[in-house]
Amino acid sequence: MGGYSSHPLSNGKFAVEIISMKPHIALTVSLLALSGQVTAEENSSTIYQTGTGNVASSDQTDHATYGSHIYQTQEGDIHHAVALQQSESNSHIYQTQGGSMNDAYSRQSGGLENHSNIAQSGSANHADTVQLQTQYSEAAIQQYGVDNRAKIYQIGGYGNVAVIQQDGEVHDAHIGQYASVDSDAYIKQHGSYNEAQILQSGLEQMADITQTGAGLVALIEQSDVHNEAWINQDGHGNEAYVTQHSWYNYADIKQYGYYNRADVLQYGGGAHLAIVKQDGGANEAIITQIGISQTAIISQSGVGNKAIVSQ
Repeated sequence: MGGYSSHPLSNGKFAVEIISMKPHIALTVSLLALSGQVTAEENSSTIYQTGTGNVASSDQTDHATYGSHIYQTQEGDIHHAVALQQSESNSHIYQTQGGSMNDAYSRQSGGLENHSNIAQSGSANHADTVQLQTQYSEAAIQQYGVDNRAKIYQIGGYGNVAVIQQDGEVHDAHIGQYASVDSDAYIKQHGSYNEAQILQSGLEQMADITQTGAGLVALIEQSDVHNEAWINQDGHGNEAYVTQHSWYNYADIKQYGYYNRADVLQYGGGAHLAIVKQDGGANEAIITQIGISQTAIISQSGVGNKAIVSQ
């Protein structure tokens, strides 16, 4: 059972709404009347689907717009959701999926102050967000359940923020911010086979990874100018690595129990500082900082300790 409705908005556009209760492909394209305008406002697309094997696709890429919205909600298994926006400002994508083996993809190109939010619950879900050449925009992925995967790519923008939060077992997360300026990134995970990764390039980055229990591994890699990085882990197969290629570097790794290991490498000509704290387990910590304003602090506690600092 399903259908659609179309109703006019200001400036000659329409909001298209599709409601589907069975396997279905839903496609929405934001429509503009021929008014001769290059920039429009408030395109809106809403899709709601339940069942199994649905596909939702919303495309708002034909015109520069302001304040557009895409809402996609899918409940059940093996759904696919795609949302596209281009050259828009203050626009939003919301994708919500509940069930198993669902995947969601959002892409925003150009514009400023755009937001993309993917929320998934269940198991074996995948989420990917791409923001290209956006400014002061935010991408967030929240996943609850088991065996979920998430990736955020922010490429060539300014002042963007990326956030991934995961729950349950068999995590995996990746944030890449390439040729970005003044960008932040955070990953938070909770229990089981965790893994996380942040890669950033260009000017005043910051990164943060917080993990809680089981297979933990984390990596932060940042390139030149302001850098800062923290990794916090909790218990079990800990590992962490930070590599920051210079200038104002600062890093912080805290670990706790059990197979601990940490590496911090911060290269030449920077104002380095690195702090590693470990707790109980097969500890090890290596800090290598080359040239100019180094400081290194390693604090270890029980079991297999080892520390190497080379500056």
